[in-house]
Amino acid sequence: MNENTWGLQFVRINIQANEFETLLVLKGVSEEYARETFNRIKSEFSENKGEPDCVVDLLNEDDSIVDDFAITNDQAQTIASLLGHSLTA
Repeated sequence: MNENTWGLQFVRINIQANEFETLLVLKGVSEEYARETFNRIKSEFSENKGEPDCVVDLLNEDDSIVDDFAITNDQAQTIASLLGHSLTA
């Protein structure tokens, strides 16, 4: 089994239309690294307590969501940039 199959997923949420748009999927890291990165996001960014613009998901090797964290679109852009990526439009 490949140990480097965990990752993060950024999803934009449209509450009114009940639609979800995947903006970015980062896979191919160890569980430890994915959890560490996810927990760092949770500790360094404020959770969006209202209707979320975006969510960052912690994905396991089966692409199942292990945990999620509601953020704003601006936060999602910043986090992706800090990870060396950009989000799709």
